Amino acid sequence: MRAWNLISTIFLSLCAPVTISAQGLFDFGDSEAARLFDRGKEAQEAGDIREAAAYYKRATDEDPKYFRAYNNLGYLYAMEGYFKKAAEYYRKAVDANPKFADGYTNLGGALLELDRHPEALKAFEKAVELDPDSALALTNLAAVLKKEGDVERAGALLRKARSADTPSGTGGAGEGWLLEQQGDLSGAERAYRAAIRSEPGNSLPYANLGLMLVRQEKFDEAESLLAKAAELAPDNALVHANLSYARIGQKEWAGAESAGRRATSLNPSLVIAWTNLGLALANQGKKTSARDAWQRAAALDPTDETVRRNLANLR
Repeated sequence: MRAWNLISTIFLSLCAPVTISAQGLFDFGDSEAARLFDRGKEAQEAGDIREAAAYYKRATDEDPKYFRAYNNLGYLYAMEGYFKKAAEYYRKAVDANPKFADGYTNLGGALLELDRHPEALKAFEKAVELDPDSALALTNLAAVLKKEGDVERAGALLRKARSADTPSGTGGAGEGWLLEQQGDLSGAERAYRAAIRSEPGNSLPYANLGLMLVRQEKFDEAESLLAKAAELAPDNALVHANLSYARIGQKEWAGAESAGRRATSLNPSLVIAWTNLGLALANQGKKTSARDAWQRAAALDPTDETVRRNLANLR
């Protein structure tokens, strides 16, 4: 059977912590917007994402300056892979409070996923300007600079990030993500596993550890972790897309197809979901369906050379 090309940018990080910066906070007191925001947080913590989003939107309708609600709406969309929508809400958060450092960090992350690197760089630069000791902002800025070839500055920022505190509100999953981005994979794994022990009902540490293990080609354990994340977050398209790829690594083509179809049904605009689905279908000899999946991926991202090569190989 033909060996199909694997896309190098198939993985998307699932850790975009909802953190509320200590800088520039407004006192919303006992306002109706604050009450609605709290109801949204309760729904989010209970796993009811749609209800959480509804409360957050009502909070912004009540008070258009309620930047924390915009931020959390951005987070919900990012977790589902809707990065364009996430960026819009993160932008509203920083427009409502220009001193909200974590909002700029989250905005930069969404822009990065949209391949809008110059804008992402500006957002991360602004986050570091507002909060020079934020490990999250420093690490993200370093990652972008490293990709652009500014290794010296990236290294200096990472050294500073390692000495900074983990941002409040991110928990073990956030700590694991930071350590992973800083290259400390053993430390990241310990943090993720500690988070799983302390928060067994939270999908994030399962998803991020599974994703890290996929990158290391430890597909069997990665599949187990991502399957658990999918059980805990059944409506998260990114989790199902990454579960699909872990099963591709295991050569479990039918299972990969099932996870890929679930991901594309949850988020039809998620390029990696269609790419993974195409890989699973092609390796089962389902060429017509694979072509359809890859054509969807190519339509969503016309610059993707790997998808184009796979389509060419089908002819």
